[in-house]
Order: sequence, then C-alpha cells, then structure tokens
Amino acid sequence: MDNAKINLLKLKLKNEYKKKQEIKTQILKSIIQNKKIKPTYRAYASVVLQKRKKSAYKFKHVCLKNNRSSSVHNNFYLSRFVLKNLALRNKLQNVKLNSW
Repeated sequence: MDNAKINLLKLKLKNEYKKKQEIKTQILKSIIQNKKIKPTYRAYASVVLQKRKKSAYKFKHVCLKNNRSSSVHNNFYLSRFVLKNLALRNKLQNVKLNSW
C-alpha cells in the first residue's frame, strides 16, 4: 500500500474514534443533567467527564499526498503545495486560480 491509502485509512479510524468519543461525552452530559437519575450516578458521571482528556480525540490533519501536517486544507486533506500543483495542472474540478 502506498502512503496515500495508509493515511486515508488512518484518517477514517481517527474520525470513527472521534465520533465515538463525542457520543460518550453526550451520554455523560445527559446523565448529569437528568434529574430523575440518582445523585450518586450523576456525581460519578460528572467525575468521569472531568477526568476524560479533552485532547484525546483531537488530531491534526495530514496531507494524503506528501504526509505534511502543516497547512492542510480541511475539506480536501491536501496541503497547500499539492493544491497549488493540482490547480495549475487543472486536475481539480470547480477550482479556479486567482493568482499563482
């Protein structure tokens, strides 16, 4: 497998992990706010929510072509250099160059 496919698989795994973590935080928040649940469970849920690392599901975008982690476009997952080269060769649909 080349690097682009490996990076794409890593990106999919990270996105799935991020979604699972968001669902868990939403469940914990709903437990804390629900008044019908026993106070011990609500207190435990608040402790668990406070102990969770908030940066656990944050990740940097990585370019699929050249593995750069800086200046990566969020929608394309490509760095600005790769975007420039593809745009100059007219490989990107519906993308116009202003001046490069």
